[in-house]
Amino acid sequence: MSSKKLIVILGATGNQGGSVAETFLREPEWRVRAVTRNPLGSKAQALAARGADVVKADLDDPSSLSSAFEDAHAIFAVSDFWGLFGDPASQAKAEAAAQPLNIWAANHETQQLKDVIDAAAKIPSLERFVLSSLSDATKWSGGKYSHVYHFDSKANGETYGRENHPELWAKTSIFQAGYFLSNFVSNPITLPRKNTSGVAQFIGGLDPDVELPFIAAEEDTGPIVRALVLEPATKEVIGYRARITLRGLIETFSQVTGMKAEAVVLPKGESVVPFPPELQRELDDNWAYWKEFGYYGSDPAIVDPQDLEHAPKLNSVADYFRKQDWSKILGS
Repeated sequence: MSSKKLIVILGATGNQGGSVAETFLREPEWRVRAVTRNPLGSKAQALAARGADVVKADLDDPSSLSSAFEDAHAIFAVSDFWGLFGDPASQAKAEAAAQPLNIWAANHETQQLKDVIDAAAKIPSLERFVLSSLSDATKWSGGKYSHVYHFDSKANGETYGRENHPELWAKTSIFQAGYFLSNFVSNPITLPRKNTSGVAQFIGGLDPDVELPFIAAEEDTGPIVRALVLEPATKEVIGYRARITLRGLIETFSQVTGMKAEAVVLPKGESVVPFPPELQRELDDNWAYWKEFGYYGSDPAIVDPQDLEHAPKLNSVADYFRKQDWSKILGS
């Protein structure tokens, strides 16, 4: 039997899980088991070529998790609200449940997390469980912002684990990913757009003067999760490479690209991309929650990455922006 420890990574071909896999594949003391729904996909095969044990499992098939988790010393668990929301098959399921799609996706994500947590609690070899979560917007806002379903769905899974599996929770640390920098590269909701004067406009509901934790999830998640695996449990860390305002981020963008740029704040109820009313309400609550209560609701348990004993060395926002082909994103 190998003397190396085993980390099992859910979502190993995604942004967060992929970063964790890349990090631990470079750790000589660890073996990596990469869990994916499609082991034959190009990303999964690339991980296998690097030495990962790629296995098939599905969050919608709880029985598949038991074998995926077998003999794990550490597990990184991540779920995907927006993947559920964007899956064409989900619409019919939401209609069958007589629920708006975003509410159905939130409830389904919470159930997936409950199943993951139940499975992890049964693994006797497990030493560390790291759960990717987000803040409970309903709780931290005192019920004022109760429609941020893609946050609360993860927080509800976390609450379930804490209340129902105290032995597992004594081995658990929480990773909250900050606001993805990739939203400004690939998300049609938040992509900057060049106006007729050649100014890059960052258009949306974000208040440009609210400080946010920005993360390159595909790069930064792994180093932060590594620290959580190596350190004593029960840490709750907010993952980011910079805490700055959107205005500060735009200034960095201009410094890197040499382009003029500005923030354009849309009124409540408006967006660049048209949404169903229920999703527009969710996004309006989302922006307002961050403005009034902060990205993680001022949870006193939250710590910053640099305060960890094994604090990771992360790149800057400027580094991230330098890597992007803005001519493709904004046009020439």
